Amino acid sequence: MISTRRALLLAELQERRRAAAGATSIPRRADTGPAPLSFSQQRMWFLDQWEPGAPTQNAARAIRIHGELDVDALAQAFTSVVERHTSLRTVFVLHNREPRQVVLEQWSLDLPVVDLSSSPEELAGRLRDLSREPFDLSADLMIRTTLFRLGAQEAVLLLRLHHIAADAFSDSVLMGEVAAIYRSLREGVPPELPELPIQYADFACWQLERIRGKLLDELVAYWTNELRGAPELLPLPTDRPRRRVQRHEGGRHEVQLSAEVAADVRSLARQEGCTAYMVLLAVFSTLLYRLTGVDDVVVGSPIANRTATELTPMIGFFCNTVALRTRLDGNPSFRQVCRRVRATALGAYQHQELPFERVVELLNIPRDPAYNPIFQVNFRAIDGARQPLALVGTETSLVPVDIGFSRFDLALELHVDADGVAGYFEFDRDLFDAPTVARFAADLDALAEQVLADPDLPILAARLPYGPRSPATAQTIPRRRAESHAQQEGK
Repeated sequence: MISTRRALLLAELQERRRAAAGATSIPRRADTGPAPLSFSQQRMWFLDQWEPGAPTQNAARAIRIHGELDVDALAQAFTSVVERHTSLRTVFVLHNREPRQVVLEQWSLDLPVVDLSSSPEELAGRLRDLSREPFDLSADLMIRTTLFRLGAQEAVLLLRLHHIAADAFSDSVLMGEVAAIYRSLREGVPPELPELPIQYADFACWQLERIRGKLLDELVAYWTNELRGAPELLPLPTDRPRRRVQRHEGGRHEVQLSAEVAADVRSLARQEGCTAYMVLLAVFSTLLYRLTGVDDVVVGSPIANRTATELTPMIGFFCNTVALRTRLDGNPSFRQVCRRVRATALGAYQHQELPFERVVELLNIPRDPAYNPIFQVNFRAIDGARQPLALVGTETSLVPVDIGFSRFDLALELHVDADGVAGYFEFDRDLFDAPTVARFAADLDALAEQVLADPDLPILAARLPYGPRSPATAQTIPRRRAESHAQQEGK
């Protein structure tokens, strides 16, 4: 049941999106030849050119399956989804010196079965190694599947995709369609999946025509004003100097907050007319302030960017990244921070269509291989636990997959459900040691408990077990380290 305040907020967001989008009917293309890339695809293609073969844009999901599994039906279900969504069988080639997307007409998707029943201890390493294998954007399918047999009634399915073909929202679409087709094959009835109104290339052409003229001017004006004067580099207290070129070698540290914290998150969200995401972003931004002493914090966050109804049932890369700037000056109460975050997030939602790369260009920020432009920290929160693939006749659960890469200096992903708030920190191992990130997690836990139990508490009054206790201390540590880094890099 959706609360009244949450329903009002969702209605407000939808109304803002409708007002910004205007008419959203997306026509089909007149031809099926090479098509231009969407803005999101352009970003992924550029990153692949910037770091050829780097698997930093790989996405992996592993699902443990207990019960009687029909492997042939599962393979056919995935094949049917790839046939249905051309984004999964699109390659990217140069045409007149410009990248173009081309849909493969001849292709096949295999579901290799690997027997690990006699060596189940190899599973984690196999999952990691396969998940790190790069995609060739000019030739490969953008989806791969492998099944590991651990016993007669137990298996683990590994699914890998490249972000240029699918975003996080696509994940639920993919899981739902595979489950529906698998069920239909097992029961011998046709799957009840409606015809897709458009394909991804139709969206790309529509988007390129749409974001121009008055709308483009409005988006440019908003983001130029929103990020004017923001700090270019967040001085996190790292363990080592920053390398000249990022290697993106990453680690993970699991985060588990209590059920009481989850309840307090939802309670405060209802009080302030915001979402659990906004409350948790306020907690994270406050933690970053306490760790760095910088009271002007910019955090990157993915946003669905599906502003037209035709995009809801589609698999594709529609997601954009927005920069969310939170000002924490004046030692505000945590409730005030939530209100600031809410206003910032609503503005970003309304102006989410401007591609992140265009924002970088507008701010005239040169690319530096040592760190990401605009923000170096990323945040994602989902209200509800991630659901595994539901296959009729089986029980399924998620298996953690650590690819061993980090796209950012530090990233935090959280999932909120009745059992608590769970997730993980992802960190750059060239910058941080695991014990340091464990201390960040302990500080996050302590901070969340205090500010959510008493939202009117000034944020500097919260006591952290490891973090700096005053803004003066917090400011001096990272600034000294930043100067030391610059000196060492100059040697």
